[in-house]
Amino acid sequence: MFNKDFTQSVFILIISTVIVASISFLVWVLPAFFYQDKLIAESSAKPLTALEVEGRDIYISEGCHTCHTMMVRPLDAEIKRYGRYSRESDDIYEFPNLWGSKRTGPDLTNLRRKYSDQWHAIHLNNPRDVVPTSIMPAYPWLFEYVLDGEDAEAKLKALRILGVPYNDREIQQARLAVKGHTKAEALIAYLQSLGHEQGVQQ
Repeated sequence: MFNKDFTQSVFILIISTVIVASISFLVWVLPAFFYQDKLIAESSAKPLTALEVEGRDIYISEGCHTCHTMMVRPLDAEIKRYGRYSRESDDIYEFPNLWGSKRTGPDLTNLRRKYSDQWHAIHLNNPRDVVPTSIMPAYPWLFEYVLDGEDAEAKLKALRILGVPYNDREIQQARLAVKGHTKAEALIAYLQSLGHEQGVQQ
């Protein structure tokens, strides 16, 4: 067994994977439990509304996160182009995190109110109408599908278990807050929630 290359031994590969995963957990995950309160105290992040949560799920289901990142690195070029750089405390309510790694399209971290709702609607329906060189696909069907909000309450309850501070009233009103809106409206609401009030960090 030990005369083989380790990639040819399933046993060695499993042991190696467990060791690497354990080190990653000890270095990256475990310490976060000890300073979570500090992150919450210094964070400007706000819980998403029920409609924005629905829009975030649509953002994920349509694969937007595979072409757009949500993490501005503390590099001059990125700050000048995308705005304030990302901090760990920005993502305390993100489940799952949508940092991404591929920028086929621009980073969306600080998109908040850069464009109007109408601009986003035109852009989603046909991106070339507002950005002639865009390679982003069109999403006209998002305007046709009307949400019933049936699972909105369950989503907020699950997020509350993970630590997002929703109160009982917000959870009870979640279905009505989502019902009757199109998928496009929910996605636009989410896109308009992205960003930070403090502006650009220099």
